[in-house]
Amino acid sequence: MATKVKTKNKKVNKIAVKPKIIVIAVAVCVLIAIIASSVSLMARHPSAEIYSFNKKKAHGVDVSEHNGEIDWDALAKEFDFAFIRVGYRGYSEKGVISEDKYAAANLEAANKAGIPVGVYFYSQATTEREAQKEASFAIKIAKKYKIDLPIMIDFEYPCNSNGKQVGRLVDANLTADDNATIINAFFDTVENKGYAYGLYASSSVLHDRISMNKLDDNAVIWAADYNSKVTFDVDYTVWQYSEKGKSNAVSSKYVDLNYWFA
Repeated sequence: MATKVKTKNKKVNKIAVKPKIIVIAVAVCVLIAIIASSVSLMARHPSAEIYSFNKKKAHGVDVSEHNGEIDWDALAKEFDFAFIRVGYRGYSEKGVISEDKYAAANLEAANKAGIPVGVYFYSQATTEREAQKEASFAIKIAKKYKIDLPIMIDFEYPCNSNGKQVGRLVDANLTADDNATIINAFFDTVENKGYAYGLYASSSVLHDRISMNKLDDNAVIWAADYNSKVTFDVDYTVWQYSEKGKSNAVSSKYVDLNYWFA
């Protein structure tokens, strides 16, 4: 609502605005715009909304169909979080994408048990387009459930029984920069659907095979290293410290164990 200003001569006098005042006003407006932009950018980044465990070190597991039947009510009492595999791409040249046989059952039961969950997709993507398809596949499954933690790309160079590296990634002979570009394509697809995102890999792969300085800064890094500490000099939030963990809630002989550091 406009307010009329009364003057002695019943005319509103024109106010001379000094240049200095104009400069200050413009500066304030620019500052407000910058602050608003920063807040807006923060709100668009899913990584700013990642689940808080309210502890410095949370204890968790990651599971797939290889772990068989799981008593999720018991698991939820034993651990703080879980990552569940939703799918994988084959090692062969065709690289067919398949859903983890236990993905739906695990996600449904985990949600009912109330344990915070994230999901991961075992990748063998050798192009940005393939990484986007993998992310879309993971999202298609994840959107049916309550996902508290990031959607992760599991980026590995698998070995055969003789210890020789095999698979599409090995055959593609990609550079560390190439791998970073592919992984970022996965991140972008996940972010565009409003989820937090991240990368799982061994500490050696993180160190030697991926240009970490080229990855999205908001990605959660999950390092696998089965030693007393993470061997290579890499930044990480989650540490998979054992592949031979034990839990009566899991029917398989072993289960992967992880720490999430605040």
